[in-house]
Amino acid sequence: MYHFFKDNKLILLLIPLVLLGACGKLGLEQPDIPAELLFDRLSVPVAPQNEPAAATQRPSPSLSSQYTLAITAPQETTVERYGMLELDLQTDLPVSNPYDPGEIDLRVQFTSPSGKVLEAGAFWYQGYDQETRQAAGRPGWQARFTPTETGLWTAVACAPALGLYSQAITFEVIPSTKPGFIRIHPENPNYLAYDNGDFFFPIGLNMAWCRGCSDPIDQYKQWLDHFSANGGNTIRLWMAAWSFGIEWKDTGLGDYDGRQYEAWMLDQVFSLAGARGVKIILVLVNHGPFSLVANSEWDHNPYNAALGGPLDSPEQFVTDPLARSYFQRRLSYIVNRWGYSPDLLAWEWFNEVDLTPISDEALVPWLQEMTAYLRQRDVNQHLTTNSFAVRSWSPVWQLPELDIVQRHEYTNPLLGPERDLAGRVVQDYQAQAQASPDKPILLGEFAYSAIDYGDDIEKTGIHLHNGIWATTFSGYAGSGMYWWWDNYIEKNELWKHFNSLSGFLEGEDLTHYRPFTPLVLSAAPTTEKLVDGLGLRGEKTMLWLRNDEYTAQAAIAAQNSQGGASAYQPALVENLHIVVDGLADGEYTVSWYDPQSSEWREKMDLTSRMGILTVPVPPFRFDLAVKIVRNPSGEQR
Repeated sequence: MYHFFKDNKLILLLIPLVLLGACGKLGLEQPDIPAELLFDRLSVPVAPQNEPAAATQRPSPSLSSQYTLAITAPQETTVERYGMLELDLQTDLPVSNPYDPGEIDLRVQFTSPSGKVLEAGAFWYQGYDQETRQAAGRPGWQARFTPTETGLWTAVACAPALGLYSQAITFEVIPSTKPGFIRIHPENPNYLAYDNGDFFFPIGLNMAWCRGCSDPIDQYKQWLDHFSANGGNTIRLWMAAWSFGIEWKDTGLGDYDGRQYEAWMLDQVFSLAGARGVKIILVLVNHGPFSLVANSEWDHNPYNAALGGPLDSPEQFVTDPLARSYFQRRLSYIVNRWGYSPDLLAWEWFNEVDLTPISDEALVPWLQEMTAYLRQRDVNQHLTTNSFAVRSWSPVWQLPELDIVQRHEYTNPLLGPERDLAGRVVQDYQAQAQASPDKPILLGEFAYSAIDYGDDIEKTGIHLHNGIWATTFSGYAGSGMYWWWDNYIEKNELWKHFNSLSGFLEGEDLTHYRPFTPLVLSAAPTTEKLVDGLGLRGEKTMLWLRNDEYTAQAAIAAQNSQGGASAYQPALVENLHIVVDGLADGEYTVSWYDPQSSEWREKMDLTSRMGILTVPVPPFRFDLAVKIVRNPSGEQR
């Protein structure tokens, strides 16, 4: 979006031969390593900021017998399937920059009970005390891994380029009910599913950062508690300089020691989200560092030549070889540290890249190169996405390197009466789907306004409510993800709107449905008010009806005329019927749901004749939803 920030914003006996693959032969068992040799970085000059650390600093393989590498046996030797295994690695290898895989690239090779070999990279880690938030313990090497098979696994650490290998350790993976990683649905590429085939529908919200929070971890816990308790299951996080970014002007390029606290905080958010069943879309680059016009941070960007970086202008980020090399270094660290997680729904390359001077022609080869690098190192092959601020079509959406298409949509730049998302969502989705068929499409950001809410903006969440319901019924792979999570949703306690949608969708698999519109609505002559209707048809027929007066702009106008003294009450809709055609003749149960109270209302038993079912609509003031189910054998209950 046009972000006007709120602050101006992983039986040591016989080793299977298969382990001789990427790590090569195993080394002899190593003696204990003196504690004073562990983890200490040498005091050697760091490479200049505009030049990657030279590979010539690493020891030659012929000298590898001088050094040791070992995996500390974990305290727990069992881990659940799709649970996290975290390993500490010990080595006395001298290294000037542990963040540079060109200098040192420690790997851990995991062999499954079936003989499949998977490899994950290690990363340099500094822990922090949960209470004091001060650095705790010495920094050192860790690896994180998520096993996908039950049974006895083997792990071996190695630095192949240095000819250095550890003894193997073993651990047992036990069954669990965890469904696995999120993938493209195997039967319907417009939706998502877990590894076990279960349907996953993101009910989402942006929680991009916690800028200005006295304690970001406590604040994220509060947000995630409210969100997950109301059925929310997906958030979008930014690795921005002021939130979870690991590289900025205070670190320089390619050395992340100065941002280990931010990395630790991101660990905590992953843990909080995972414990609550919430998935994360992780934005790797926000637009500001490479923009000159929208929230520009170019003057503080370490890639900027004025600060010693390699770039004279922002658009060179995707074409300059040195810049691409530094970003691959950062990407390697990010993948090694957080790529273990089944709670990571997708990597997002750029937030709103069209707010930078980077062109599609330059972006396409960069995305191809970086995705190839990512997929080489991401053992779990997470999905990928990208985003634009004001554009629907781009050639990037045709790339196989991007798994998920993403739209962003705000109403304030639009002219005319269709400010409400529900009034145009079908057309918007269909246009995007035609340009990028057979991919899931997410509305990654939306809101009534792209600038801070003022006193004149409606406070009951009408635009939020209509947006998440309308996107669900128009073909999107998840509900729209609202932007103003802190100064609007949290401030006005609007979490109930997610509960409303979650309650209606419970138990439903939308891959079996297709959107259809328009609905045929018939009204008595005395009914003056119009109603919008969206539908999904599959095993059942599911409909959502919205009073045309239930919009944010109508509420604002009414409250302004009334001095804002009373809650907005649209006119009552009465004497309305829905005509649903294409149904087999027989008896149907019609179950009404009130999205305002998240409660099921009356049921009706109706008969379809000649393929048409006429459904009387109960009086309503805001919106209604309904499920229409044919009775078994067509018999009336």
